Amino acid sequence: MRSIWAIARKEFIQVSRDRRTLLLIIIMPMMQLMIYGYGINTDVKHLPTYVYDQDRSYLSRRLVNAFTQSDYFIVKSQAISLPQVYSALDRGLAQSALVIPPDFSANLIKKKMAQVQLLIDGTDSTPANVALNSSQAIINAFMQNEKLIPVQVLPIDFRPRLWYNPDLKSTYFMLPGLIGLVLQFLIPMMTATAIVREKERGNIEQLLVTPIKPYQLILGKIIPYIVIGMFIATSIITTMHFLFVVPIHGNIMTLFALTLVFLIVCLGIGLWASTVADNQQQASQIVMFFAMPSILLSGFIFPTGAMPVWVRDISYFIPMTYFLKIVRGIILKGLGFFDLIDQVWPLLLMAILVIVFSIRRFAKRMG
Repeated sequence: MRSIWAIARKEFIQVSRDRRTLLLIIIMPMMQLMIYGYGINTDVKHLPTYVYDQDRSYLSRRLVNAFTQSDYFIVKSQAISLPQVYSALDRGLAQSALVIPPDFSANLIKKKMAQVQLLIDGTDSTPANVALNSSQAIINAFMQNEKLIPVQVLPIDFRPRLWYNPDLKSTYFMLPGLIGLVLQFLIPMMTATAIVREKERGNIEQLLVTPIKPYQLILGKIIPYIVIGMFIATSIITTMHFLFVVPIHGNIMTLFALTLVFLIVCLGIGLWASTVADNQQQASQIVMFFAMPSILLSGFIFPTGAMPVWVRDISYFIPMTYFLKIVRGIILKGLGFFDLIDQVWPLLLMAILVIVFSIRRFAKRMG
């Protein structure tokens, strides 16, 4: 027992001296507990909704109020045309759109069939199901409210319509996002551990005494991982399309080009982790610290609309938040580059900043 205790004591001392690893062990679980405890919420409410009220009557306004007072819908804008509604759904500005025809109240008063349509973005099956079910309940409650409609009228012809994923297949939602998930996990881990391993063996120091400049060394090190990352993305897209029959409605070249931008961000994260870590264990822990929020806070599993505002603000600093909207927009909605410009420019900015910062930090540390 004395020998075992001596070894254990020595190990405790060694761990306590490695302050960087010790901080990661203590701080990382607590930070993740706080963020995920407050941020993850499966109760979907306050779905952003556009309203195109062509009737503009007392009854149509009361119907809109019935939707907003339910807590499941929140009106983001009063649309002035159907193209504006379609654009909002395409660009992800709205999860649903309520369309009220100009003869809505007149038909109710004349005891004719009044029509109402709700367009729903079906790319994410969870909020789409909530919108579908709750809207039907709201319409039924509206019809039974004798204060609003004191006379007996025909039931409203309510027509919810699911766009982009009418069958609400979960594979259509999950598999495109899997491209970002795999790249976010594998590429930073491979890059960080590979460079740290080279530092541990002293190979990088030997290369630095040659005429090769630090940025040339780094670019040479990450090019193979760019090729590997694009091969991984290509294999996932090919399998997704031919094996799981997920349609690709957008331009495949645009998809690959923007995947490359996201891949560069992932490489930069791995490169930065390699400059901070002293060993492969630390590098893996740092990468995992960034990988877990990318899964839980980016919208890959849980809709960001159900998160508190301060957690949603954190998601804006996560590259996968933008890439998920890009990849699902191209594959499921058929969007082009300029339709996704609000998601593209933050990702481009992240790619430039993380690569430049990582190369400068690496060169400074190696110097």
